[in-house]
Amino acid sequence: MKRWLALLFFMLVLPHPALASEPAYDTLPPELVRLRDEGRLTVRALWAWKLVPPSTAEIAMEFRALGLDLISADRAQLATWKEQAGEGQLALSEAQRDVLGQLISRMDEGLSSGEQPASGTSVVQDPPVVDADVKGETPDLGEMIGKLGAQADGGDPGAKVSLALAVRTGVDGPPDPIRSVALLEDAAAAGDADAMALLADEYESGLWVPQDAEKAGQLRRKAAEAGSQLGQWGLE
Repeated sequence: MKRWLALLFFMLVLPHPALASEPAYDTLPPELVRLRDEGRLTVRALWAWKLVPPSTAEIAMEFRALGLDLISADRAQLATWKEQAGEGQLALSEAQRDVLGQLISRMDEGLSSGEQPASGTSVVQDPPVVDADVKGETPDLGEMIGKLGAQADGGDPGAKVSLALAVRTGVDGPPDPIRSVALLEDAAAAGDADAMALLADEYESGLWVPQDAEKAGQLRRKAAEAGSQLGQWGLE
């Protein structure tokens, strides 16, 4: 079974079939309508019902490299990011903006024209600010990667995972999958559950490490047991 991280990592393989399946509903199911009415509908809830665009998994990991949590976002958060991208405050690709638009449209299904969904209580995440001279200024990607690198060099496992995702996709330079795998190995050794889940895909594919399906399974199970949502999705 192809893993949903393949497109992000290798740009060759189709996404995980469970995520690529067509939505099962023309309108939101009653359970999600209730969450929307209560202002608690998030991308995570859509994901559980397989009502997200096929590329959502890859885009979510790209957002993580930018310090943003797409999976936990509600409609207000999605709309804010989309608006910030349109105003040049947040550097998003056309594909990333398209997924935001699709997720917003999915959350709005069944609403009459002009009707607004209930507002939630989640805190809107602004674009990350890294030692900006002007309050609210969004730093360039080079600055962000530099800070991630410093945190990773300091031993921060989470920073190593984010940096691994960034250098793998070439966020601020040529893609460097070898360095990405090394960072994931270090973070996994330090106990980072998401790093274990990402390494599982590496060992399953065998593109940059010796292929080892048994080790991939062990890593994925260990990641899931440690609470990694990525590991849990991989086992489904």
